[in-house]
Amino acid sequence: MTTYYLNGSLITKDSDITLNGMTYPYAWLEGTSPDVRASLGIEKTGDINYDVKYYWGINNPKILEDREESDNDGNPLYVQVFDPTIGPQGSMVDSEKRLVTKGLKTTCTAEVKSITNNLLKLTDYYIIRNEVESLEIPQDVVTYRAAVITESDRAVTAIAAVDSVDALIAVMSSLAWPTFPVTVVVEEELPDPRNLPE
Repeated sequence: MTTYYLNGSLITKDSDITLNGMTYPYAWLEGTSPDVRASLGIEKTGDINYDVKYYWGINNPKILEDREESDNDGNPLYVQVFDPTIGPQGSMVDSEKRLVTKGLKTTCTAEVKSITNNLLKLTDYYIIRNEVESLEIPQDVVTYRAAVITESDRAVTAIAAVDSVDALIAVMSSLAWPTFPVTVVVEEELPDPRNLPE
């Protein structure tokens, strides 16, 4: 069965749809193209007209900044934790930590930092070897690590400065990580176990 959504909300079958002051019958949707639907904020099951990383639905972006959550009366909400001392089976209770919905700036910054850590891990061997054995770090490794950190710092700063989801998408699309250096690690040759003294 085909399902339609208006800005992420289900459109009830056979109901009229009001858009920009105009009312359309539900059957009208069947004759519309994906481009027309997208321009009106309507999506059909199977349509992919928005990036789910940044949007809840068409024209329905996720929040940029972290948000402390409150109930309908404006009272602050707190992270729930299990307290085994309440009742015979324990119960969930409020902690002292506010319930916070992470905004896109926070999640994208975390993504950049995770990529950074993973890229640096590829050459951590050289840093450890330098610390433990005082062996020189190859210059291409030094250059690579500096470039990773520079790109990470640039991206994190740019993310913090954006004021719209489109600007954030542009920053994340502009990530340009350096190419991993082709440095061959030559390990010490281990003795042949067949020649070891008994």
